[in-house]
This record gives sequence, C-alpha cells and structure tokens, in this order.
Amino acid sequence: MKGLPMKVGQILSFMDGVVPPEYQGIYAELLSRLQVNAKPMAWEPMRELLEAELGRPVTELFASIETEPIAAASIGQVYSATLADGRAVAVKIQYPDIGKAVISDLRNAGSIAKTMQAVMPNVQIGVMIEDFLGRIGEECDYRREANNMTAFAARWASDPRVLIPAVHPQLSAERVLVTELMTGQRLDQVATTADAARRSAIGEVLFSFVFRSLLRHGMFNADPHPGNFLFPGDDRVVFLDFGCVQYFDEDSRRAFRRVIDAILAGSEGPQLWAVLAEALEFPDDTSAPLREIIETYVRYCFEPVLAPQPYRYTREYTTRLSQITLEAKLTVAKNLLRIGWREPKRHGLVLLSRILFGMNSLLASLEAEADWRTLLQQA
Repeated sequence: MKGLPMKVGQILSFMDGVVPPEYQGIYAELLSRLQVNAKPMAWEPMRELLEAELGRPVTELFASIETEPIAAASIGQVYSATLADGRAVAVKIQYPDIGKAVISDLRNAGSIAKTMQAVMPNVQIGVMIEDFLGRIGEECDYRREANNMTAFAARWASDPRVLIPAVHPQLSAERVLVTELMTGQRLDQVATTADAARRSAIGEVLFSFVFRSLLRHGMFNADPHPGNFLFPGDDRVVFLDFGCVQYFDEDSRRAFRRVIDAILAGSEGPQLWAVLAEALEFPDDTSAPLREIIETYVRYCFEPVLAPQPYRYTREYTTRLSQITLEAKLTVAKNLLRIGWREPKRHGLVLLSRILFGMNSLLASLEAEADWRTLLQQA
C-alpha cells in the first residue's frame, strides 16, 4: 500500500477516537506501523531511479550507502549514506512511478468531487478539494520539499530547540532528496520513557512551532504524524518531511489573528460567527444549524487555551474532539439537503484543521502540560 492510500492511513494513525473503543487497540497497533515504517521496496529499482535522477553512479555520489532503508514512507524510502568528506546524510528516493499513481488517484478523487457538486449543488466543497489535492500532489516533487525545508530552517534558525536537517541541493532532484542525517528517539519512546517535565517542554516546542509558523511566518507543515519527528534530547525536536506545506499571505495571517483574539476573548454565538464569517470568508447564506456546528468545533479545538492554565493534554480530550468531529459530520450528513454545506472561501483551511487535530493528538500522547494560552499569545 503506497501513495495516496498510505497517506490516508498515516493521517488516521494519529487520530484518537475515530473508531469505537472496543476496536481501538487493534486499529492503533496496525496503523501505527504506517507512522515510521512500511514494507520496503527492493534496493535495485530504487538505485536505478537514484542514478537516473542524479546522472551518476551511486559509487560516485556517496562514499557509502546502506541498501536497507531506515524509513519507508508513503511515496518514498529513506536510506543512510556517507559523503566523501565523511558527513552522514539521509537519502530519500521516490518509489518508481509512484508520482504517476498519485496523480491518477488525485484526478479520480477530483472527478468524484465534481460529480458530487453536480448532483448536490447545495454542497460547496470546491475550495477544500482544490487545497487538499493540490498539497498532496506537490509532495511528489522533492525540489519543492527542499525549498520548504530551507524556508523553515531560515525562519527558525535562532531557536536551538527546533532542528531542521540541512538540504544538499547539488544531490537533490525531483525524485531524490538528500539532507543532513539527524537521529533521535521516536514519539512513542519519549511518551513512555521521558519524565513529565521533558514531555511538557517538548510539547511547548511543538505547539509554538505550529502557531508561530502560521501566525508570524504564514506557513505550516500539514503532515503532523508522529513519524515526522525525532527527539535527540532535552526539549529539542527534529522536524522531518516538509512535502505538504501550506503558505498564507499577510491578509490571511491577520484574519487568523482576529479569530484567535475573538476566541481568547470568550466570544461565542453570533459574536463569534461574525468574526469567523469575515475572517475565513464563509458565505452569507450559511445556515444557522451549520453555523452552530462550526462554532462548537472551533471552540473545542481551542479548549486547551480557554481552560484554566496550566492545562494538561489527555487522550480523553482528543477522543472527545474526535467524537465532536464525528457528531458534526453525521449531523451535516443527515441534514445535508436541508442545510447544505457552505465552505469558507479562504484557501488552506482544510489543511489547517488537519494540523490542529494532529498537534492536539501529539500533545495528548505526551500528556504535555503548560500555559498554552500565553504561548498562543506570544506566537
């Protein structure tokens, strides 16, 4: 299972509460394998693609390279290698022809979405589909990921807690990405071995990285599953995989600030909706029941900053968030023809919801405790 199906599986793997409690143990165990490793592809076809992309034999590119991957992801595998000067690097090679398969899957998904809109004109999902499919499609070009990594590294260079591997552009191409090799514990290891102080400190870094990247720099990495983080010690976090990144302009950043200010001020009902509608560009004909569903979801997403501080994340919180999300979807589905679905017209919000949910799940795994309200205000 590679490409788009595995990507969906990875997204599901860190979402607590999406299946009934009696099945969660089996579900979590199976899908957790997708977070870091999947069944690897043989070395020979990967070597051929590597040499075709970079135009030289492997023996000329690297002093040595391990032929067993250290990670197998949704569209590629990662190998450890050594450069001629002795530096250790990670070599990410795309599965042969996976780009064509993903593009085909995306086209099919887009066709299904268009058919749905034609059958149900009262349901508006064009912006959401365009954003999601567009970002997933961009992951097939490792040159874009290299640019994303460089951009994030430049903006976070002054924070010693945030580690982003340096890119080797001369050894990277559309389907090959070579970066500095960084090591560390996985999230599950930290969650089970680190003390409460370290887990909370790591949680603060993850929280600040998401909101400061969004509100100050106008970008965020929309792929927050646990396999994309390493923890080398103390509160330092290695951030990996920048293939799916959403960028926002200054107007969007100001709009998000207005929403957060309203939430922190305790706004709700018509007062909160007025801010949401203006900032996120909801249509005027959004029905009252749909408004109530959206308001409930948004406020609960920010429950950790609205609650008395310091607040400790728990799995019960993310399970309840999943339940609220599911209840909202069921309510919309049951009443779709009557209330319709009006999506916000500001681009990028479907992925913003994904990163918020993913971040909450990561912090719950760590049972992190902090003054999240102050951290958000400082972002």
